[in-house]
Amino acid sequence: MPRVVPGYKKQARETIMDSASQLFFELGYHGTGMDDIASKIGVTKGTLYLYFRSKEELLIETCRRNMLLLEDNLNNTISNDFMDSVEKFFKEELKMPDYIKFHWIFALGEIKSNQYVHKILTDSYRKYIEILFNKIEELKSRGEIPKEADSQSLSKMLIAFHNGILVSMMQGLDENDAISIFKAGITNILNGSSLVK
Repeated sequence: MPRVVPGYKKQARETIMDSASQLFFELGYHGTGMDDIASKIGVTKGTLYLYFRSKEELLIETCRRNMLLLEDNLNNTISNDFMDSVEKFFKEELKMPDYIKFHWIFALGEIKSNQYVHKILTDSYRKYIEILFNKIEELKSRGEIPKEADSQSLSKMLIAFHNGILVSMMQGLDENDAISIFKAGITNILNGSSLVK
C-alpha cells in the first residue's frame, strides 16, 4: 500500500474503497471492522486512518464512488439508438464486480440509519430519473414513443424494472436470462399502454 504521497493518495484510497466495498457487501457494514479491511489489503489498521478518519467515512465515500460508477455507465452508454444502448448499458453493468453493481442493494440496509448514505442514494435515484427523462423526451420528439407518454412515470418504471431484475439476480436469476428478460421488459414497457397518462 503506498504511503500518503501526492500522486499515490488517490490510488491508495481506491484500493481501500475496493476492499471495503467487497467486505461490506460480503459481511455487511456492521460485520466488517477496520481490522478486516486492513488485513485484506495487507496493511495496519493505522494506515487506513491516514486515508479515512473512520469506518463511517469509508462507508460514505465508498457509497458515493460506487453510485457514481453506476451513473457514469448509464450516461456513457445511453445514446440515440435507445434499445441498443439500453442493452449495452445492462451488459456493461453486469461486467462490474458484484460489490459494485449490487452496492445499492447493500446500501439500502444503511439508508434509514445513516443520513449521508440516504442522501447519496436518493440523489443518485433522482439523477437516474433525470437522465432517463431527458432521453424519453428525445424519443417522444422523434416520434418513437407516443407524445402523450408520461416521461416522469416512465423513467421511474424503467428504474424499478431494472432494480427488480438485479434483486432477482441476487436471488438466483441466471445472467443470460436476466439480459433477455431485461431487453424484452424494456421493449414492452416502452410499447405498452401503461406509459400513457
